[in-house]
Formats: sequence, C-alpha cells, structure tokens
Amino acid sequence: MTMTANSIVGINALNKWYGDFHVLKDITMSINKGEVVVVIGPSGSGKSTLIRCVNRLEEHQQGKHEICTQQQ
Repeated sequence: MTMTANSIVGINALNKWYGDFHVLKDITMSINKGEVVVVIGPSGSGKSTLIRCVNRLEEHQQGKHEICTQQQ
C-alpha cells in the first residue's frame, strides 16, 4: 500500500498480539482526505485496539502505518 496525494492514513499488514491472542490480523486500508470512516464490529473484535495503534497509544508487532501530518 502506498499513500497517494489524497491519502491521510495508510495501514499495511498491521498485526497486533496480546500474548498468544492475535487481535489484529493483516489489516490493510487507506483513508483519503475528506473521507469518513466508521469502525464497527462486535465487542472484542479489535476496534479500539486498531484506533489505539493508529494513534500510537499501543505498539503493534508487525506491519506499517503512515499518517500525513502536513497541513494544507
């Protein structure tokens, strides 16, 4: 995944474990400027963990994410 000129968030093959529990499995996505994204799912499915990894409040073990911080 490569961030384009319109991308503000890019996630590529993101993986997160808590011990033996694989919480996030190969998450790949791109969010473009002006796009609204909703993360939904059942309790315990990793929604908050994904957001915490993107915000760098939690470390992820594999994968890559980029955030465009350039203001335009």
